[in-house]
Amino acid sequence: MVELHGVGYRAGGREILHDVSAWLEPGRFHVILGPNGAGKSTLLRIAAGLLRPSAGEVRYDGQPVRALAADALARTRAVLSQHITLPFPLPAEDVVMMGRYPHFGRAPGARDRVIVSEALALVGMTDRRAQSYPTLSGGEQQKIQMARVLAQIWNETRAGAPQSPRILFLDEPTSSLDVRYQLHLLDIARGLLAHDCTVVAVLHDLNMALHCGDDFLVLEDGRLALQANDPSAVDGALLERVFRVRAHRVSDPVSGDALWRFEL
Repeated sequence: MVELHGVGYRAGGREILHDVSAWLEPGRFHVILGPNGAGKSTLLRIAAGLLRPSAGEVRYDGQPVRALAADALARTRAVLSQHITLPFPLPAEDVVMMGRYPHFGRAPGARDRVIVSEALALVGMTDRRAQSYPTLSGGEQQKIQMARVLAQIWNETRAGAPQSPRILFLDEPTSSLDVRYQLHLLDIARGLLAHDCTVVAVLHDLNMALHCGDDFLVLEDGRLALQANDPSAVDGALLERVFRVRAHRVSDPVSGDALWRFEL
């Protein structure tokens, strides 16, 4: 369980987050929603232990995240950011191996290399493993970075051994991907829920978020406007107020699923 208690954050004299309290249940796909500037990425980075809040605290299973050793935290959670640039001409598989750094000492072992290969296969990038990372397209680089964070929190499967809880934080992970790979990446993330992993994602596509999410946190001007475990709670009145648009609920003509259409 990830708990946020009265979290606030100030930067440059501006209050970005104010008194946010939320509970991120294990084994669930949590989506953080809100307009630009609402504090979504800041909240995710604080929850991941990358930023220290100006007020309040974050706890992992009751323990303050600031009390966790850096290597222990790195083995517990991984963060995929929106844009990651690496100017060095490393092979793609070496970038993925970076996710294994918290798990070995001076050099990776055979099992680390197997995990890297499995992570590359999972994101469909096995045939690019030897290619220089900077020469990959933006979408391909994002898939390599997804493989890296998967390798970082890879849960070993051993007979009779319980899996260790893991948390995957995704900050706008689909921004550079085409529609097929947006769905592919989010399907991979949802698949982790069956392996004792919690997923926390900032997503901009509201319909995609409501389709893949289990729990929803809606931010408005740095405050938590809603936390709900039912997509129907994200209603038109809330969307119109938070995003300052007109929201119309429509039905998919094929599946009958509810969709949102927006206009100014």
